[in-house]
This record gives sequence, structure tokens and C-alpha cells, in this order.
Amino acid sequence: MYGSTFIGPALVAAVIAAFVTMIGWYVAYQRERRLENGRRAERIRDCKIALRAEISCHVPRWILQDDTMHVEEMARQIRSGTGQKPPFTPFVPKETGNPAFEAIVGEIQILPGDVIEQVIRYYQQVDVIAQLAEDMRGQRYAALEAERKIDVYRDFIELRSEAGRLAIDAIDALEQSSDDK
Repeated sequence: MYGSTFIGPALVAAVIAAFVTMIGWYVAYQRERRLENGRRAERIRDCKIALRAEISCHVPRWILQDDTMHVEEMARQIRSGTGQKPPFTPFVPKETGNPAFEAIVGEIQILPGDVIEQVIRYYQQVDVIAQLAEDMRGQRYAALEAERKIDVYRDFIELRSEAGRLAIDAIDALEQSSDDK
């Protein structure tokens, strides 16, 4: 009889201890989850701010006041320089890098899908422009006949204008995304 009275209170104490431990685990899990969600939300905000800032800095260089007038002026200069040695070739500066995008691209999946799509479309266009600009800085472009050189330059300006539109779309997607509010 002495053993059975001891087992009752010991069993109750063990059950209570197990229950308290389970509650502790649950509270710790919930706390850790809130902290992790807070860190994730902060990282998403930081990524959006960085991308928005970088893309916003690019917009003025993509959008010319009058693309047609600019291309026609370059075409005139290219045609007038045909007989010269060397013939006139428009100067095409090297495109700058994209440090914010390059830093974020490995974890871009944390952003909402519609934002990712717009941002990737924009940076793909930027990459195409950079590659074409590199080609236009070479001897092969300089050696082209005037009309072909004008066509390539016109394509280059059209790609830049499209990049301006894609930049605005990406900025709009970043701003409309509700995760940073």
C-alpha cells in the first residue's frame, strides 16, 4: 500500500513536468518563428529598397527625350563620315555593373513572384544591352558599312528605350508589392 500511494503523486508530477516542457517547446518555437518571420520581412524590404534604388538610377540613362531625333542625328554623322579615315563611329560607353542585383540574385526567391518576373525581365534586357554595347565598342562594328552601322545603332537605342519601359514596370512591381508595407 505504501508503494501505490507514492506512484500516484510521482506519476502526476511526471505528467505535469512533461506538460510544462511541451508548453515550453511550443512557446520557444512560436517565438523563434516570429523572429524568423521578422528577419525575413526585413530582408525582403531591404532587397526591394536596393533593387528599387538601383533600377531608379538606371532609368534616366535609358530614356532619351526623342529617340528618333537622336538616331537620325547619329545616322547623319555616320553617313557624312563615310569617306573619312577612319569613318565616324558613335562612341558607346561601357555599361555599368549592377551590384545590388548581383548581391541579391542568389536569394531572389524571397521576393513575390510578380516582382521577380518584372525584375528579371528588366535585368535580362540590361544584359542584352551590355553585350551589344561591348560588340559596338569593337573593330567589327567600326568596320561595318554606314547603313548597317546605323541599323545596329538604331537597334541599340530601341533596346535602351525598351529597358526604360521595363525599368518602370519593375519599379511599379516593387512598389505595389504588399510585403514591405
